[in-house]
Amino acid sequence: MTPALLPPRSCTSMVDCMSQDDPVVLPDPLRESLIPRPATLPSEVADRLRQAILQGDIVDENHKLPSEAALAATYGVSRPVIREAIFMLKSDGLIISQQGRGQFVNPHGSNVFRLDTNMGNGGEIDALFEFLLSVEVSATRLAAQRRTADDLERIRACYQRLYDATRELADGSEEDGQFHKSIVLASHNQHFIAFAGFLDGQVRRLIRTARKNTRNRSPDLMWQVQAEHEAILKAIEAGDAEQAAQAASDHLQNASARLASYRS
Repeated sequence: MTPALLPPRSCTSMVDCMSQDDPVVLPDPLRESLIPRPATLPSEVADRLRQAILQGDIVDENHKLPSEAALAATYGVSRPVIREAIFMLKSDGLIISQQGRGQFVNPHGSNVFRLDTNMGNGGEIDALFEFLLSVEVSATRLAAQRRTADDLERIRACYQRLYDATRELADGSEEDGQFHKSIVLASHNQHFIAFAGFLDGQVRRLIRTARKNTRNRSPDLMWQVQAEHEAILKAIEAGDAEQAAQAASDHLQNASARLASYRS
């Protein structure tokens, strides 16, 4: 395991680590293709499948979708591509699963709030960040005011798992998403919690894209991201609603700026 991302032993917090003199000299990171990217094949299939569902062309009289194998043959793609496309439509609320029976169209799906699945589009990414600012900043403010002892325990546990993922050079996108979801749960506002559920698929793809590009572009920036998470945690622990909201706003705006710099 490469120790480049390990904070110095003298650090007592992530903020301290960010202010150390003589930073670790890192090797040039391997460059993977950075955003913007064309729409992925699963996104394209999801869009085509959505259109077919809305037109009533692909489901049976019970609103059941064909099997993965049948859909793969219809669209000329592999079953994993179909699986990912269906996952996207589940995240949008258009498809629901019934255990042992298969995938069905949500009878209320035409009225479900949805976002564009094309996360390679810079404009859509910017729009999603703007929307998250309006939702997550307010939810974080409420979390600082309303968090219970159980909420704090859950948020701290999620933060620790995220810290460990960063230290171990792991992907960390799942841990990142769970940390943010634990904060929304601590708001105790059912509408924020419901929105978090609707946005889960898009946000997870956004987090995965952000963390991958940050790690590949400049691995030491992962500790800056972690310091932003710590600032949110400390404000919630202190019950400082305005500081928590500001920390959440700073984090989202910094994340947006980082992704924008990778697109330039």
